[in-house]
Amino acid sequence: MITAFYNGVNGVKTAEFGHNTIGNDISNINTVGYKSSTAEFKSLFYTTLASASKSPVNSQIGLGSTKMATALNFTQGSLQTTDKVFDMAIDGDGFFGLIGVDGEQYFTRNGDFTRDVNGDMVNRSGMYLLGTTANLTGTTLGKSALDKLGVRDGNVEAYTLDVGESIELNAVNAQTKINLPDVLYVPATPTTKVSYAGYLDSTITTEHQSVELNTQALEIEVDKDKGAISIAGNLHQTPEIHYPNSLSKDVIITITDQNGKSVEVKTQTLDGGAFVANFDNTTAMLNLDGELTYTASAVVPQQIANTQKFTTDIWAPNGDKNLLQLEFTKQVPQAENIAFDAVVTVLSPTGEIISATQGVLSYNEKGALISNTLGAISNGGVNLDLNLGTPYNANVANTGFDGLRPAQQNNPELRVSKDGKPEGLLHEYTMSDNGDILAVFDNGDMATVAKVALYHFQNNQGLSKASENTYQASANSGDPIFYTDANGDITYGAVIKNYTLEMSNVDLGVSLTDMIVMQKMFDASSKSITTADEMIKNAINMKR
Repeated sequence: MITAFYNGVNGVKTAEFGHNTIGNDISNINTVGYKSSTAEFKSLFYTTLASASKSPVNSQIGLGSTKMATALNFTQGSLQTTDKVFDMAIDGDGFFGLIGVDGEQYFTRNGDFTRDVNGDMVNRSGMYLLGTTANLTGTTLGKSALDKLGVRDGNVEAYTLDVGESIELNAVNAQTKINLPDVLYVPATPTTKVSYAGYLDSTITTEHQSVELNTQALEIEVDKDKGAISIAGNLHQTPEIHYPNSLSKDVIITITDQNGKSVEVKTQTLDGGAFVANFDNTTAMLNLDGELTYTASAVVPQQIANTQKFTTDIWAPNGDKNLLQLEFTKQVPQAENIAFDAVVTVLSPTGEIISATQGVLSYNEKGALISNTLGAISNGGVNLDLNLGTPYNANVANTGFDGLRPAQQNNPELRVSKDGKPEGLLHEYTMSDNGDILAVFDNGDMATVAKVALYHFQNNQGLSKASENTYQASANSGDPIFYTDANGDITYGAVIKNYTLEMSNVDLGVSLTDMIVMQKMFDASSKSITTADEMIKNAINMKR
């Protein structure tokens, strides 16, 4: 009967332990990354009543139960989407590494991280997230970058790093806290190559213009007695006239005597560009005894020089966005071979000329480029290779037609390809599923700044619980390790998802059911105590 007392007392104590364990799980049902526990019990002692040597079986009686341990349940919790870039959830096995202000290392499944005022990645308790950070180099910002930041004195702490470089985790014991600077910068890549392909307008356009004639070739007869002057000529005698065979075009001849008195004589062209003008001096009264001077002009259709201007932005070594300007003027009159005078200029953002060159692009009757006499040009200190097409070579396919070429229309098709890119300033941080923290720059570049460490243990159940939903390694868990693949390269063995948190894995239904069981266990154990008490009372009363 005394044994029954102790069995009941031990049962009450173990029920209380189980109730506390379940109650703790229920209170943490909304704790991010929390892992539930299972209360485990064991028998306390056994008393042997009869050994197997005196009986077919051992006869033993138990002396109560006691708590043994709380076993951690590391099953995956549900994943909840959030709106924070540095909310991280481990989909699979593993732990985030933390270092506290006390210098101790901790581990957690709670991925609720943020940047503090110093740019360090921390959890809500101020513990630092561990990982491997890229090599960040201090840099000085240029004027354009400072203008973007709205800074005038230039006193900005800025860092730069290599774009396109991946990060491999350092050794397990070499992980450090992750720091993400406020100002990251990638320098501009200057433009060194620009290629144009498309059409230059070779359409023949005419306009009536007044052209000075070659008076040296005029045939002039002066009859002083009759006061008559006969002037004959031909438009072919003036090379500047594009269409000398034009008919019915006005020709104006001005005659001036030695006294400065002038008269105009008008006539029109005949077949073949010839013209004749007869002047009667009876009314004009020019002094025919002295020397006469003649000027003549004809209003004729003339080809107009087509002019086109192309511009494109190019990037200077100092980050400035310069302007490359190309101006093409067709040479007139246009013959079978077509030529364009070209002027190429590099302008600064304020419109100042940095570099300029000029030359001629010549094409054959098929429209193939046969020569380009443009000189070298500089883009703020670097040579700029301007490709307008490959000169024609009968032995090489497509040469002469791969760049700019003439067309009998103002064809809008124009293709420009160029290298170089502008400088970049940090726009935002983001993450990838492989644990990389990425910097996104305003020029479109993206660079890996840090990689989050993901720790594993030989025995997760052996971890020692610490405060703030964290764990510490123990002799039972073993030291933290990184998984490696067949090549010895570090691998996660899980996926880190950002904008996501892992919720508690506590099953409320199971926990409430277990609590009822513990309550019944408590009731039954306490009942065994009162029953044993009644039995002792009855035994004492028997003596009376």
